[in-house]
Amino acid sequence: MELDQEIARALSLSASQDVPRLRDIPLDVARSEYDSSASLLDPDPPVVESIADIEVPGAAGMLGARLITPTDADASSGLVIWFHGGGWAQGGLTSHEPALRRLAAASGQRFLAVDYRLAPEHPFPAGLDDAEAVLSWCLSDASGLGSSPGSVAVGGDSAGATLALVAAFECARDGFRPAFQVLCYPSLGPDLKTDSLHDFAEGYGLTGDDMSYLYGLYLPKGQSHADPRVSPLLTPDLHEAPPAIIAVAGFDPLRDEGLALAGLLEGSGVEVDLFDESSLNHGFIRMGGVAAARSAIERLGSAVSARFAASRPG
Repeated sequence: MELDQEIARALSLSASQDVPRLRDIPLDVARSEYDSSASLLDPDPPVVESIADIEVPGAAGMLGARLITPTDADASSGLVIWFHGGGWAQGGLTSHEPALRRLAAASGQRFLAVDYRLAPEHPFPAGLDDAEAVLSWCLSDASGLGSSPGSVAVGGDSAGATLALVAAFECARDGFRPAFQVLCYPSLGPDLKTDSLHDFAEGYGLTGDDMSYLYGLYLPKGQSHADPRVSPLLTPDLHEAPPAIIAVAGFDPLRDEGLALAGLLEGSGVEVDLFDESSLNHGFIRMGGVAAARSAIERLGSAVSARFAASRPG
């Protein structure tokens, strides 16, 4: 399969402009550019019923969050708690609003974006602790958000998918089980040496050097990489994990990590819906301006809707 032509042209233009490496850009500038890129990557996201800024309890205090309700939501609509990508050091409510508006519209379900704490100001496990705290709160008492605990799922993209995966597993072990999880191109460990990391290390958006830099910001010096919360593929037993929707991209350094996770979950008896978007690259859920990415988001939205329908009694 070939890389989508719209994406290939955009990557070629970026390469011709000699854009500096992520590690060579001041972090505050990189964060600002990441947020502002949302409107460039998806300039015309769907209209939704409402967008409400609220607060939710994190591990060390209240966190900002944004509740997105699609126009066709009803009293039975589910709620997906979403942890954004950005390498644990970038991103927030602005960077992912268009993507979540598109996912909400495609699925007919509500999405709650969470502004968890970022590295390096708040290194591991701060963001993960926030993810677990928010998810536990939503699963134990979701009535304040208009949902029953049985109609709550969790999801994320890239670094956020890692947070969602670990938080879902920890909550399930504690007796608070999400209906399912949605994991878009997760990042699953700093020491992984995969074929896709080698093949797509340069020229496809996210680079191998970006991953090394971001892990360096996220993980404190001396932190064990063997900790399953850092490297979830090392989790000894995944059978308690909730069902998973996993999306991987064909031209992504993290492609093989997502495929490995799908295999491990299935081997542990966990239901997995795998979406292999072979013509796309990392970050495609933010690329609503690209036709192929819009189609992929529609497929994800349909899968989310179907999973909620399957999880409801009767």
